[in-house]
Amino acid sequence: MSKKYNLWILNHYSGNLRNGMEYRHFFLAKHLRRLGHRVSIVASTYSHLFSMPPSTTRLVEHEEIDGVEFVWLKVPRYENNGVKRLINMLSYSCSAQFFNLQKYIGRPDAILGSSPHPFCLLNTLQLAKRFNVPSVAEIRDLWPLMLVELGSIKPNHPLCKVFQSIENKAFREANRIISLWHTADRYMLNHGVSAERYRYLPNGIELEDKIYKGQHPLLDAVVQQKAAGRFVAGYGGSHGHANPLQQVIDGCHILQQESVDDIAFFMVGDGPDKADAVTKAKQLGLKNMYWFDSVPKDVIMAFYQELNCTFIGLKDLPLFKYGPTPNKLMDYLAASKPIIYAIRSSFNPVREHKLGLSIEPDDGQILAQALKQMRDISPDERLLMGQRARDFAEKEHSYKALSKRLDDIILELL
Repeated sequence: MSKKYNLWILNHYSGNLRNGMEYRHFFLAKHLRRLGHRVSIVASTYSHLFSMPPSTTRLVEHEEIDGVEFVWLKVPRYENNGVKRLINMLSYSCSAQFFNLQKYIGRPDAILGSSPHPFCLLNTLQLAKRFNVPSVAEIRDLWPLMLVELGSIKPNHPLCKVFQSIENKAFREANRIISLWHTADRYMLNHGVSAERYRYLPNGIELEDKIYKGQHPLLDAVVQQKAAGRFVAGYGGSHGHANPLQQVIDGCHILQQESVDDIAFFMVGDGPDKADAVTKAKQLGLKNMYWFDSVPKDVIMAFYQELNCTFIGLKDLPLFKYGPTPNKLMDYLAASKPIIYAIRSSFNPVREHKLGLSIEPDDGQILAQALKQMRDISPDERLLMGQRARDFAEKEHSYKALSKRLDDIILELL
C-alpha cells in the first residue's frame, strides 16, 4: 500500500464548481482524495475568474466543497491589471506566509505552489523550508516572458526583474518543477531546472462533469441560430490580451462583406479586452457575432455540445512555441466537437490527431476560410473529428489519469 500524505496546494485563483474557475486543482484534489490522501487548497476570496466569489467575513476561513478542503484568504478586489491587482497578489502571498494554515489543514507532507503569479512560488519554497517538506513548483505561465511579449511590461522594468528572480529561484530550489507547457523544458533547462526535477503535467478535463439540461439564454440563442439554418461556431474563455478577439472580429467581418449569412459565431466569457472588442464589433455592424458573459461550468459544456464547431486561438507570440495546453481546449475535446485551432505551438493535437482544422493565428481571412471549410465538411466527418477529440481527451487529459501522475510525483519525494 502506498504512503498516504497531506498535500497543501497554494493557488491564488483556484476555484470550484460553486464559485467558478479555475478548476484544475479542485478536480486533481478530488481524485487524489479518492486515492486516500488529504489535499487542501489555499486560495483567495477574490479572483476575476470567479462567477460567485466565496462569502467570507474573517481573514482566514476553512470549508469543504464537494469533498475538497479550501482555506480562503481574504484579499482586496481589483478591476483590471493595475496597481490594485498587484496589491491583491501581495495580500494573498503575505497571508499565505504569515497566517497559521496548519491550524486549519494540518501539518503538510508536501507543498505544491501554482504560479498564476510568481509570488506564490516564493511562498511554496519558504513554507516547505519551514516545515522541512518537499516543494513542488507548478509553472502555469512563463513569467515574466509572457508579460514582456504581450507588451504589458518592459524588459528592464523593476517588476520584470523581480518576477524573473523569483522564477529562477523556484527553478533552482524546488524539489520538482511541473510544467503545463508541452515543451517548456527547452526554456526551463536554460534557467536552472535540472532534467531529473522536470515533469510535464498538462491541463486536463473532468470527464465526469455534469451537463446542464435546462433552458438558458445562451443555449436558446444557439438553438435559434441552428433552427434558422446557420452553421454555429463558438469560443468560450478569457477575453484578454493573449486571446484571439481581433482575429474573430476580422473573420466575421470578412464573412459579412462576402454576404455569407449562414455562419454565426458566439463569444462567451469575460476579460479586460472584452468591452473594446464588443465596441469594435458594433462599429462594424456585425450581425453574425453574438456576445455572452461567462456562465457556470455545466452551462458552458452544454453550449459546446450545441455548437457545430469550436474555435481556439492565441496571439502569434514566440513564447507559445513552448506549447501551452489551454484550458478551453480541454473542454472542447470533452464535448466531442471539431476544433479550429489557431495557435503556433509545439502542442497541436488538432493537426496531429485530425481533430479539426489547424490554421495560422492572427489572420481573420484564414479564419473566415476555415469557417466556410468546416461548414462544408459533411456532418459525418465532423462527427468523426469530434469522436477522435473525445478519445484523445480520455487517453491523455482526464483528471483521473493526471491525478495518478501527480500522485507518483509526490510519492517519489516522500
